[in-house]
Amino acid sequence: MTPRPNRKAQRVVTWILRVILGVTFLVIGIEKLTGSMGTVPFFDAIGWGQWFRYVSGFFDAVGALLILWPRWTPVGACIITCTVGLGTYLCYAKALFNPAFPLVMTVLAALLVWLSLRQRAA
Repeated sequence: MTPRPNRKAQRVVTWILRVILGVTFLVIGIEKLTGSMGTVPFFDAIGWGQWFRYVSGFFDAVGALLILWPRWTPVGACIITCTVGLGTYLCYAKALFNPAFPLVMTVLAALLVWLSLRQRAA
């Protein structure tokens, strides 16, 4: 018989990730939507225009709110994984900024998707 993972520890880790990622990406989404904290020059450097900043900020904010709502956590985390994953790729491909932070956020969001779906299946 194989040992079962500690469900309580898994729930605690999931809640911690939900709070960290939810608050972080809600702030990031608001910054993108308002154009503060250097987001305008960053999106100018990407070369796709400011419309992409608004779309990205919208998805960041919506994903963050869904992460904070337990029933929709996997969907919100998947949205965040996709948006920050694209940001990681753009930072790396365009050599704009160090891609370490967005890469860590991508991994954490993907981990939250996996943990929340696993909890739902149990």
